[in-house]
Amino acid sequence: MKTFIKLSTSVLALTVAALTANLSFADDMDYSGETLYTQTNGLKNQVLAYQLNRWGDVVNSQHYDTGGKGTAAGLGNQDALAVSRDQRFLFAINAGSNDVSVFRVTHKGLVLTDRAMEMGMKPVSISVHDDLVYVANAGDDSIFGFKFDSKKGKLKPMKNSHRKLGGMATGVADIQFDKDGDTLVITEKAANKITSVTLNDDGLPVNIMSINSTGNTPFGFAFGKRGQLFVSNAEGGAANASTVSAYKLKESGKLEPIGNAVAAGQTAACWLVTTPNGRMAFTANTPADSISTFAIDKTGHPRLLMPQAATASKPTDLAISRDGDMLYSLNNGDNSIGIYRVSRSGEIIPMAPITNIPAGATGLVSMETQWNW
Repeated sequence: MKTFIKLSTSVLALTVAALTANLSFADDMDYSGETLYTQTNGLKNQVLAYQLNRWGDVVNSQHYDTGGKGTAAGLGNQDALAVSRDQRFLFAINAGSNDVSVFRVTHKGLVLTDRAMEMGMKPVSISVHDDLVYVANAGDDSIFGFKFDSKKGKLKPMKNSHRKLGGMATGVADIQFDKDGDTLVITEKAANKITSVTLNDDGLPVNIMSINSTGNTPFGFAFGKRGQLFVSNAEGGAANASTVSAYKLKESGKLEPIGNAVAAGQTAACWLVTTPNGRMAFTANTPADSISTFAIDKTGHPRLLMPQAATASKPTDLAISRDGDMLYSLNNGDNSIGIYRVSRSGEIIPMAPITNIPAGATGLVSMETQWNW
């Protein structure tokens, strides 16, 4: 069931003003923009959708029941939501009921197509590549996989895909496929490990390989353009000690460090995203109420540009638009989603945020859409 959230008078007024400021825009009724998704992680879990026009104004908002349960508490994770490559499906973890919900993306909004149980405990992160979907579980330090039928929008649990990682209470934080879909990477923040898992032609795990992180408390990560991997290290929450590490993912599935960890000059950098062109990275530094920017050279070495490029109230996730021009932050401090324009030089320009996000929300993804709900 979907319900509608009324926009405030002020938001509507700002939207109307933006739409009428230029008559040439007013004549063009195809206002393509982005849709932002997060989830409440409440005991009745819901996905929240906020549709933006090309100027970053909210023009519609809706919420959808996942059918599952959250935990109503922080998950210490990144990628609680995932989007299929063709942007036709959205996947959400239900950490409190150990299952995954699937939504079809339509021009009228989201339609729930499936809810599938998994063998692991407390899924906190999810990744999709074509017909494969894998989750990382913090409750039993494991991964679990599904085959996805895109015609029906259904998940089929894969036998022999449930695999334990390096140990107990490793602090699983994030899981992602590499660009080819034949290797998974998982961060284990309590164990200070980065784990890679190679998959066979059936999508089942073959080799599980772990390396020591070059920084402590490896948390969120994102891939670059040339098989590189960039990881934010919270460094145990030590004041102004956060770092970003770079790795090369080889064809064998083995990870190799690229240089030493680079200081961010902030506290507890936990979430990280890269621009689509692979030239920049951003970290969310929760206790520091800040977002940092990094430049990435062709060899995969990150360089700190601005330790405090923007302010954000206790940011707990990040998302980037498909063109790299917009950055979004999920802010737990003031229950908002920050919206920023990104300049070519790395400057982050704040815009009007989305407010009244439920406390404890987790996951943040951006999808290119048409605003015709």
